[in-house]
Amino acid sequence: MPVLTPCPGNHNNAWRHAEAERESTGIDHELQPAWGDPIHCTRCALRARSELADVPELLAAVWLESLHGTRPRSTGTIGRAPVATWPGEACRLLTDHIVGAMLTLEDDIRDLRRLQRRRPTAEGAAITSAVRFLSAHLDWALTDHPAAAEVHDRLSANPAAQIHSWHTAATRFTRRDTGVERYAAPCPRCDLLGLFRADGDDYIECRNVACGLLLTPAEYAAHTTALAASYAA
Repeated sequence: MPVLTPCPGNHNNAWRHAEAERESTGIDHELQPAWGDPIHCTRCALRARSELADVPELLAAVWLESLHGTRPRSTGTIGRAPVATWPGEACRLLTDHIVGAMLTLEDDIRDLRRLQRRRPTAEGAAITSAVRFLSAHLDWALTDHPAAAEVHDRLSANPAAQIHSWHTAATRFTRRDTGVERYAAPCPRCDLLGLFRADGDDYIECRNVACGLLLTPAEYAAHTTALAASYAA
């Protein structure tokens, strides 16, 4: 009988935290994880495939932002004339980051599977080719990649977590993350007012780039209860 493995997706954070508490305190809990099939659950696998398919169109939308011209920002110090950075710089930096990460993951999979090396091409062709390649090898990447079982977070090399980070960055940049709810309580890790939750997400995320904490609604409720008790005291 195959051994069940908890899905590394962030929707299992509450179960992982409860398990850590059980191991440290001996107090049992009633939470059950979403099980992988065999590593990622069906929902996470489908999300990774859907988000990967969205990447070319999202990058095109980022490029359109640069065509319309992002407002230059001024840099400099007191007594020195400000220097405007060129319009579209933020678009270029984001595109470079996402495309670079995509090609790195493609090269990684090619090396691991002992496939022919990728041929350098123009950026547009490279994006299309990378998405096609990653889609074709996604099932393998979500089960047999060395990082496939890593818990999803901002620093994870898990292919599904990487794809989600590209999709999230491009979606926010193009202001398509509608239905985002902002939370009034400060983040329990960095103590900043950076907690948000987008429609369809199972978790609340701190958007402080130096933090990136993920909380389930139950964890957030426990956090606010603790805050209220501290204020009352």
